[in-house]
Amino acid sequence: MRSKALLNIINMVDAANEELPVEQQFLNDLRASIEKQDEKNARKPSQSYKPSSMHCIRNMYFQVTGAEQKGERASSELVGICESGTDRHERIQQAVTDMKDTGIDCEYVNVADYVKAHNLDYLQVVKQSGYETKLFYPDLNMSFLCDGIIRYKGKYYILEIKTETSNKFWDQKGVMPEHYLQGTAYSVAFGINQVLFLYECRDNCAKKAYMFNVTDEMKQDLVGKINECDGYVERHIAPPKPEDITKKACAYCGYADLCKSIGA
Repeated sequence: MRSKALLNIINMVDAANEELPVEQQFLNDLRASIEKQDEKNARKPSQSYKPSSMHCIRNMYFQVTGAEQKGERASSELVGICESGTDRHERIQQAVTDMKDTGIDCEYVNVADYVKAHNLDYLQVVKQSGYETKLFYPDLNMSFLCDGIIRYKGKYYILEIKTETSNKFWDQKGVMPEHYLQGTAYSVAFGINQVLFLYECRDNCAKKAYMFNVTDEMKQDLVGKINECDGYVERHIAPPKPEDITKKACAYCGYADLCKSIGA
């Protein structure tokens, strides 16, 4: 039951909103609706390792132990940015698929078909949505979404698409360091040692492409990191916070409050 004080605040906010011009009321209501719908559609993350979050072993620990994430509701602007990124992924994937129709030796390979054709029976294809495929690697308790695999000029590459802000994009000279582990994880899963990262600027759709070459040592280190985290999970002890983790990474982490409560 809502307290009397809370109801008074809600009534005050409603009254203040009614005094605004109609266009501002509409804009406020639109933003609120977008945020509520996003919150309604949000799903609880699975208790498995995610390649995009392997930069922090403590984050990995919280994920697989099902720790509750804390955070504010996503703003309507953030929801829109995510939707825009998804749309650009799909359009780029379609453009890559169409390359063969213009006489270019490039084929967009169905990931599920690749898994079956190459006898990667240790991988489970969870679902496919358009060009994107969700997979699960039981032995490593790792789940991930794959943008695609391409066969370009007779050789297979993992394709990973990223959208970037203009500030990051124009200064970029190679694969972003925060994407190294993600590329390595995909290589471990598929047995393909070259990951083609395609970056696109959100402002004008300019593109850059960089090849990430994964070594056996990189793959061994990643599997070792998962095994190390598994050890902490078995002992019910949170691992130490990595010394090289950036303040920015922590600021956007849904486990930030829990992490602080545990300490270093």
